[in-house]
Amino acid sequence: MKKALLLIIIAVTLNFQLQAQDNLHSDSSLLIALNQQIDNYVVLRNTAELDKLYADDFVFSHGSGRIEGKKGWFTSVAKGNFLQRQHDSVTVEMHPGIAVLRGKLSVQKKDVKNNSRYHLKYIRVYALRDKQWQMISHVTYWEYHDPM
Repeated sequence: MKKALLLIIIAVTLNFQLQAQDNLHSDSSLLIALNQQIDNYVVLRNTAELDKLYADDFVFSHGSGRIEGKKGWFTSVAKGNFLQRQHDSVTVEMHPGIAVLRGKLSVQKKDVKNNSRYHLKYIRVYALRDKQWQMISHVTYWEYHDPM
């Protein structure tokens, strides 16, 4: 009887662990897709959709050292002339209500005279607020500009 009860407890515990892993994988996949969608909206200059996906207390730490909030970043987006923002090698570290994403971003931008391309490595932090993932922080910690 004790062995049967122990086996049932083990089976139930393993089932809960597998369900938790499935939920984490699902959230990770969702966040990777959301992360790219955000930058697709940046290219489209769609600040209405971005407003839902960036937290009001969002902080952007650029590779140049400049730091700005949501309003300043949206001003940059509105006049940004981004042609492409493509993510690569994104990893997700899940915590209760918080997700830390690390990845690479390749950016193509139309400048006054020509197009420029640069690449960066970043850390982005998302918070689950009112059942919605929102970006609360972006930190660029490495940046490389293609020669013109």
